[in-house]
Amino acid sequence: MDVFCPDMQTKLVIEKNIYHFLPHPVISDEVNKIVRMHTTTYQLQKEADKTLWALKVPNPGAVDPSIEQAVSRQNSFGHLPGLLVANRVCLLKTVFPALIATHPGLEYAILMPWLSGRTWAGFMDDGEISSQYSLEQAKELALTMAYALWNLETNGLAHTDIAGDNVIVLGYKHVELIDLEGLYVKGMPPVAQPSKGWNGYQHPRLDVQGQSCLQGDRFAGAMLLVEMLTWWNPLIRALTDGESLFQFKHPRAREEMTQRLRAVRQTLRGMYPVLHELFEQAWYSSNLARCPDFGSWVMCLLRLRWDG
Repeated sequence: MDVFCPDMQTKLVIEKNIYHFLPHPVISDEVNKIVRMHTTTYQLQKEADKTLWALKVPNPGAVDPSIEQAVSRQNSFGHLPGLLVANRVCLLKTVFPALIATHPGLEYAILMPWLSGRTWAGFMDDGEISSQYSLEQAKELALTMAYALWNLETNGLAHTDIAGDNVIVLGYKHVELIDLEGLYVKGMPPVAQPSKGWNGYQHPRLDVQGQSCLQGDRFAGAMLLVEMLTWWNPLIRALTDGESLFQFKHPRAREEMTQRLRAVRQTLRGMYPVLHELFEQAWYSSNLARCPDFGSWVMCLLRLRWDG
C-alpha cells in the first residue's frame, strides 16, 4: 500500500480548495500530526479563508472501505451538539480521481473541521489547569456533556467509543466528540468491528456487539460525567494515577480501587445525593441497558443547578 508522507511543501486540492499543511508547534520543519494505532491526523489550513481542517488518514493495513458509508450517514447529524466533526468528506477515487492518483495513500481519508481545544484526558493530565478547576465549572461542564450525549441517544445514535481522549473541551459550555468512525445509527447496519470501549470506560460485561448499540454510551458516559463532576476535588486528583479516574494501574490493587471509589462516592453524595445514585446504578449494572439513560443525568444536573 502507498504510504502518505506529506512535508511542509505539500499542497492538496480538494473540491477546488487549496489546503496547506501546518507545522508542528515544536518542530517547525515537520508537519503537525497526531498518530494513533489505526490513523494519522494532520492539521491543514484552507488557503482561501485560513480556516483549520483535519485530515485523518488510515495507516497501512487499517484501510476500511466501509468508512465511506459511515461518513455519508454521519453528515446528516452535524447540527447536533457535540457532532461538529460529522460535517466531513471521505476522499474516494471515484470522486477525487486526480487527488488519489497523485496521493494513493489518501483513499478513504477523511477531511473534517479541526478542533482547537484540549481533550478531557489532556485536561486531567495538566496539573496546573486541573488545580484551577472549580466546583461550578464541574457542574457546567458535566451538564454540557450530558446534554450532548442525551441528544445522541434521543436521535437514535451512540458514539460507542466515549473516553477522555475522544472529547474536546472548547469551554465549560462547549464540548465536541471526535473519532466518529464507530458511530451507531439506529436502523443502520453496525460497523464491521464493534467497539469494546477504552480501559477505564468499558463495561465489564459486554456481549458480542460490544458498545455498538443504542445504549452503547451509557456506562462510558457515566464514568466520564463522574470524572468531570469530581475532578475539582484535590483528594480525587491525588488518588488518581492514570488516564481515567476508573483506570487502575494494577487490576488486583483493591486498596487503590477502594480508596478512590470511596472518595468519588463521598464527593458525589456531598454535591447531590441523586448523582451518587446514578453512579451506583451504572457501576453495578449487569449490562449497558441497565445503566441510567442520559435524560436522567440531564434532569439531575439541572436540578443541581436550580438548587444551587
